[in-house]
Parts: sequence; C-alpha cells; structure tokens
Amino acid sequence: MGMQIWDAFPCDHYLSLVPWARLELERGGTPRPVAYDIAGVAPEVLASLQEAHGLLSMALKDAINNVVAGRASLGDPVLRVRVEDAYAELVQSLPHLREHIRCRREPDGTFQWEFPLDPTQSAIVTFAGVRVMNALTKQEARLGFAPPIAPAVGTLLGCLDGTHTAAEVRAGVAAAGGDVARELLRLLEVLHAQQCLAASARSTVRARWLTATRDRDVVHLGHAGLLYRQQDQFFCFDPWLVPWFVNAPVPSLCGALLPRPAALFLTHEHDDHMDEHTLLLMPKDMPVIVPSRRDRRALYFDHPAYLRELGFQAVIELAHGERWTFEGGAVVSVPFFGEDPCDLELPRNCYLIVDRGRNTLVLADSGLTNTGRSVVKDGVIEDLVRRYGPIATVFASQQQMLEVRATFYHACLSHPGRWLEIGKNGYLPHRYLVELAASAKARLLVLYSTGGAEWYPYHLSFTFSPSKPARTSLVTANWEQLENLKGLLAPYGCGYHDSHALDIFRPTPDGGTEVVKGREALDPRRLFGADSNG
Repeated sequence: MGMQIWDAFPCDHYLSLVPWARLELERGGTPRPVAYDIAGVAPEVLASLQEAHGLLSMALKDAINNVVAGRASLGDPVLRVRVEDAYAELVQSLPHLREHIRCRREPDGTFQWEFPLDPTQSAIVTFAGVRVMNALTKQEARLGFAPPIAPAVGTLLGCLDGTHTAAEVRAGVAAAGGDVARELLRLLEVLHAQQCLAASARSTVRARWLTATRDRDVVHLGHAGLLYRQQDQFFCFDPWLVPWFVNAPVPSLCGALLPRPAALFLTHEHDDHMDEHTLLLMPKDMPVIVPSRRDRRALYFDHPAYLRELGFQAVIELAHGERWTFEGGAVVSVPFFGEDPCDLELPRNCYLIVDRGRNTLVLADSGLTNTGRSVVKDGVIEDLVRRYGPIATVFASQQQMLEVRATFYHACLSHPGRWLEIGKNGYLPHRYLVELAASAKARLLVLYSTGGAEWYPYHLSFTFSPSKPARTSLVTANWEQLENLKGLLAPYGCGYHDSHALDIFRPTPDGGTEVVKGREALDPRRLFGADSNG
C-alpha cells in the first residue's frame, strides 16, 4: 500500500478533489459544550456555564411561551428577578457549578453574577480523524489518526486544488516523513477508493477566472463569500463552499474551481463565514488575515490556534485600523458592530479594500448593537472616507433579526437576568442602510450574506432563495420590504442591488459600479470540465 496511489496518476498531471467530495474532520476528546469556541475562560468554567443554562432551558422556554401567550410581559422586572433567583438556586444546589460560578442576591436587591476569566485559556480544537464522503455515490469512509497529524492532513488536502502535480504532492508527502507520511498515504488511498480524486493534464481554472473578470472586479461566491481581483491575483473573503449534489438543484463552486487566492480574509467566527469544511480544502501556505485578540474586551475566538490545527501556516491578526498592504494599496481592518445579541463584544473585523484610488467595503453581517452603536454612529465610515476617499461599493447584509437572548448559543456567557430581553442579531433596518450609504458616499449598496446561491442546503433558515419563497417569507414577513430601499437611496446618488452568486461588480470609468452576470462564464460545470477534459 502507499506506492499504488502514485501508479494511479501520471506524475505530471494536476491532482484535485472532485467537486462532489466532502471532507469533515472529527474532533477528538470528550464532547465540547456548544460554546466551545470561546477563549479567555477555562474550558471547565465554560462547561459549567453551559450546563447551568441547559438545566434551566425548559423553564426559560415556558417563560417565553407565557410572554407569547400574553400572560406575561418581556419588560416586567419581576420576570427578571424570577430568572435570576432560579439560576442562583440551581447553581447553589450543585457543588460542581458552585465551584465555578458565583451568584447571589445582595441586600439592596441587586443580583451579582460572575465567573473567573483567564486571558491565557483557550479550548484548543484537536482532531482525531477525517470522514471522506462522495455526495454522488452516497458512500463514505473514515480514517482515524493521532491528533498531532491534523495540520499535516489539512496541508495535504489544501494541495489538492488542481495547482500541484502528482509528483509535487508525492514530494510533499515524503517530506512529512515517518508516521505522518504513512498516514497521509492512507488518506490518499481512501480518497482514491472513494472516487474523490481527479487528475488533469492542464491547470486552467485560474486562466478561466482571469478571462471572465477584470482588474478590481468583485465576484460574489454566494452567501458572504467574495473574490476580489487585484491586478492578476485574487483575494478571498469569508468563503463558504459546499460540494455538488447536496440537496441542491444546481452544481456549486468548490475549492478546486476557484483560482488559488493570494490571501484569505475572515471577518468573524460564525460557521457560515468561517466554514471548517471549506477551510480544510483551501491552500495552507497563503496568508490568512483574522481579527486580533488585541481588540477583545474579555472573551475572544482563538483564530490562530484553530487555523493552525487546520494546517494554515501564516495566520495574521489585524487589529482595527491596521493595514495589510499589497502593491498599489491595502486592506484595512474596520471595527465590526452588532450580530451580538448577548453583548459579548468578541473581536471581529470588517475590511476596506483600498486599491489605486478605488475603495470597496466588506461589512459582512455588521450592523447595529443593542445600544445602537454602528460603523456609522461611531464615526468609523466618516473617518474612512476622510482618510481614503469615497467608498464606491459597500457590501452589507439585509438581515433584520431580533432574538430572545436565552435562545442564542452563547447565552450562557451573558447575565442570566437579561436572558428574556430582546437582542439584535444582525439588525440592519433601512434607516441604518441609508445612513451607511450616505456616509460612505457610496455609488452602489450591495446586499448579500443571506444566501444568494441556489446550491446551499434548503434547511438553513438564514439562506434566502427564490426557490423557497414560503420559507423565506416565514423568516422575513415582518422585515422592511427590500423594494422600498431603492427609492430611499436614490436621493444620495446610490444604487441598490440584491446580489446572487456569480454576480460580478465591475468599476465604471466614472467611479461607479456596474453589475455583470457571471453565471455563464463561471458556471461550475464549465470550470470543472476545463480541467477534467484537458
């Protein structure tokens, strides 16, 4: 075994994963709490907080039902006191919770709640295996490995993007040496047995993208994924790529169908912006720009530890106001507000692309906080315009989501007395969007990050699609109607576009932005055929 895999492919052919391959790392160790990804607090403390919230979940559900039924009011201070007292009673009844959580009712009636913070603590993710699934044949296989091997697995998978020959992949495996090399060979054998590897005499995907796009174009990859062309290189933002034939009517983009990025930018820790399956298959030797721990209040997501476990070698933390430079410009880290119903204030980034006199702003899900703060109210946009000039294109979410704080998956880290309050979870009303566009002096406001691709799984409520109008309506029926936004933006000289996957946003000579449909030129079937038939 081992040498057989190299006999299966010509040494000068380029290896890639087929678009219907799905690979999933399996976590090692004991099951982690839902909020496992939060650092700045010891794992055992986090587990206690999660357990306390979970043990009260049924009672909280009943309290919410009473509000919905009109038998109680969300703003009733008595309701808050009841939740706090129930929480304290629960914690006091269980010694292992009492060990980590301190809560009590003071003589003056205030409720004290605290848990120990430790900025050095991080629940490091470790992986102990990988599942290989072929979405076409519906077959799968599992390969277990020792946790220290996970980064090498990620590095190998990142090489299977159609830009490395079989000889180059073989050399990389051999360089790993010893047990690691043997495990990587086993993985390649499993991939081959599951019909998940393809070989091509040419590597032409990059050329296809260069033909279909122009310098300073932005391509919407679906949901929050963007690809920015900077001269003859590409920057990738928040990619979320799913394999073909997964409950979808049309084929999807996958890692090997994208041009190899010169850099990857991640805005925040949510799975639809930092998808583990997507990251696992991306090249690992490119710089990955992430939010900086220097911007944290107390809690944070440990991007460097997580990404290194996936095999990334150059993780760069960019604090707000800092710049990642390239020839002709820079990508500037911009503060991220909102999508934080429990006020955890985790470090997150938005990004301004400053490129030879043209500015593009990537806001992802950033919006209003519970207290009304935003990039507009805090003067962030005004300062960017003063420093760099008008922002031609602004990419923003269209979400208007409000949430009972107790139902948010990080609620255990917030004060129990506020669990039955409403929090803003990606809240961008039209008033805010108009102020945003006006402040940015934008020529085009693009709404994205709520789907925009038919290939996303149907069961995800936050991805909206014309193919599921009733389900979309169920979520958005009480939102302000998008068709009203065009008229509201017109007095400010700003256009509006509701984006769909493979839309291309192209600079115009007068400093504006035109929308070009890229669906035909960048159809995944054509991109795959370009190499597989070569």
